[in-house]
Amino acid sequence: MRSTLGQQPGQVLAGRYRLDAAIGTLGAGAGEVWRGFDLRLNRVVTVKAFAAPAAADQAGVTAFRLRAEKAAAIRHPAVEAMLDIGTAESPVFLVTEYLGGQDLRTVLATQGGGLPVGQATRVAAQVLDAMTVAHAQGVVHGGLTSADLFLLRNGDVKLCNLGVSVTRADPADPHGDLYALGCVLYELLTGVLPAESPPVPPASRRADVPPYLDRLVLDLLAEDPAARPQSAAAALAVLRESMEPAPQPTAGWPLANPSSMNSTVNDHVPSGTARKSSRARLLTEIAAAAVLVVAAAAAGYFVHGGTAAKAPSRPVAVKSTAGTTAPAPPGVTPKSPPLVPGWQVVVSPDFGVVYDVPPGWKVEDPGTGVGLTDASGNVAVGSNGVADISQKGPHDSTCTIVQSGLFGGVGLTSASSGELDALDVTAAHNALQWANFGYQLGGVLPRTVEESPKHQTIGGVKSVVQKVAVKTKGGKGTACEPNGGTLYVAEFASRQGAPVTFYVLSNSTGPGNVSNTMLRRIIDTIRPLA
Repeated sequence: MRSTLGQQPGQVLAGRYRLDAAIGTLGAGAGEVWRGFDLRLNRVVTVKAFAAPAAADQAGVTAFRLRAEKAAAIRHPAVEAMLDIGTAESPVFLVTEYLGGQDLRTVLATQGGGLPVGQATRVAAQVLDAMTVAHAQGVVHGGLTSADLFLLRNGDVKLCNLGVSVTRADPADPHGDLYALGCVLYELLTGVLPAESPPVPPASRRADVPPYLDRLVLDLLAEDPAARPQSAAAALAVLRESMEPAPQPTAGWPLANPSSMNSTVNDHVPSGTARKSSRARLLTEIAAAAVLVVAAAAAGYFVHGGTAAKAPSRPVAVKSTAGTTAPAPPGVTPKSPPLVPGWQVVVSPDFGVVYDVPPGWKVEDPGTGVGLTDASGNVAVGSNGVADISQKGPHDSTCTIVQSGLFGGVGLTSASSGELDALDVTAAHNALQWANFGYQLGGVLPRTVEESPKHQTIGGVKSVVQKVAVKTKGGKGTACEPNGGTLYVAEFASRQGAPVTFYVLSNSTGPGNVSNTMLRRIIDTIRPLA
């Protein structure tokens, strides 16, 4: 491909990035994409050279840099990693991770028609999850097309050019991203972009489009922004809930408002809850599996290989006493003595995992769900299979001091070398999510310090352990407003394909907090359920 910006193969930008081959263009004639090589770190990278208006004047360059800096702070498995920016020469450029695969526009042009429904659903879930994280940090894409979604060889997608599209005008609006995603999904399902207003339903063009996916696309494409989903998180919630039949209530666990099940994307997340506890005023136990799908979205475990995994079940309540194994639900082989004498065994059949916690922790029913909300009240991250210590004792309903839980896939398996590298990214993302939303006060995110991820064998399987130290901004040193804390995430490959994530955290202040050594010791007790 001939360069339109005067760049040549072999040219070195900023004395560091060698341009090896032009591999594509940026939308609307915004610039060129090159496969490059980082001479300092000896790695293949992608270099995106931007034409005007990004480099037209100093004000444009400054605005471009500010957007790039905000976008670079987004860490998510489905978001292209931004590595560097160059604005001291013309054209300005970005350096991002090099991805193996093709963008979805190229895929559609090559194969004709749309994608399989399961694959399109998987794309929708991953992009909505990534948008949820980005929008919560004030970053929008602003010019999303199918060319901005890169299909990896394992079937996952990466959202590219986040926050630095030169086609958008400020102020950017998340509702615009949702409309653009609706256009992309329409194209992925039908092979063409919507041309009518209102658009012809995708299901009328393609008989195998399920009603919930047809409804999602039409809601995203509503002409009135107020009629679209109110957030990416809300759209993701209804997508997840619609993919599974509503769970049946069992003794002691009220179902969320039945009228909200299988509804349109504009409905709010179901609000029915069971017992309540508090994690710095942001923790809510969620009784309905339909709500858990929002909280667990970060792990991406509901869609794999074009099929939907089952939502967490609602087993009967499990009682546990110190130094014993809690009775397991019917059909589960449970009895596993604690690895640490005198500790309690937590059985999580939904994930195929067993682990131990010290005496005094409250061991919840394996189906108990916990979600952390952002400053707007949207569930940002969550888990189930929970054990915790609250402010006034193990069975109190006030602020939580210590907590552990699970989310993601089912069944632990050893990760290969390549999988361990991927789990590094997932572990860092999940650890920061729990740290940021678990220790924010008044909507202000905490300061976090991440250690390098460690590849370790736990419970006989190779895994990744990520530690994050947290300093709360404005903390009073109390149980409900701690000065900070420590959080560990252990990330495992699974038989299902999506990772299994275990996390454990403790405040650094307040009654009942435990040491970092104790948290790490809990990690070492994780093993597959027999």
